[in-house]
Amino acid sequence: MSRILKAYRTRFHQLLRQSGARKPEQGVDLLVSKAKSISASRHLSLSTALTTTFEDLASKPGFGPTKREKPLTPADIHFFCDAGLGGLARWLRAAGYEAVWEAYIADDTLMQRALQCSATVLTPDSMLMERRLLRDQLVRSFWLPPTLSIAEQLERVFHEFQLSVGSPRCMTCGGELQRTDKHSLRERIPPKTYVWLNEFFVCSRCGKLFWHGTHWQRIVDRLRALKDNNP
Repeated sequence: MSRILKAYRTRFHQLLRQSGARKPEQGVDLLVSKAKSISASRHLSLSTALTTTFEDLASKPGFGPTKREKPLTPADIHFFCDAGLGGLARWLRAAGYEAVWEAYIADDTLMQRALQCSATVLTPDSMLMERRLLRDQLVRSFWLPPTLSIAEQLERVFHEFQLSVGSPRCMTCGGELQRTDKHSLRERIPPKTYVWLNEFFVCSRCGKLFWHGTHWQRIVDRLRALKDNNP
């Protein structure tokens, strides 16, 4: 819990400085006290109470991200997800964004590669946020509470960076999907699927085959909800 509390203290401090608060440290102490009070009175975990307090503050005018005239597109930003965010990386790819993820990547390697390719680091690791490259904002980063579900992580990232939904990428590796004539793929397509579908796509990077089945409709519904919640 101490690591989560420390991470939230950092986020509170960032919001207060962003808003021009004259005594951000005192403000942080008050916000943490408020979260502890909420935790006790509502019988919530402290991490949930901290999340509630943070979201309430971030929703107030002058505290949240500055509203852009146009949402960011996949051409404007790409992400480097740390080892614990494989599920989020897959969903960002489905939304059209380049999202690099490696299961066992070392923190130092992650940060150096993100620096080299000007990527934004996404992480639930509060200790990683204390590394100099992230702390001094030499590498852009965003911390996600480790208690969030993948759907909540995705919504939080869309809100923070004001993203728009783009053309889907390969959910396995992030490569671009190329529409391919189904006759040339006949040996790779299940017979029943071949009969009732005409659109098929192949990843330009890993060669994986995709088509718009029922699983894809669930993905579309989730992304449509994100678009509606982040106009």
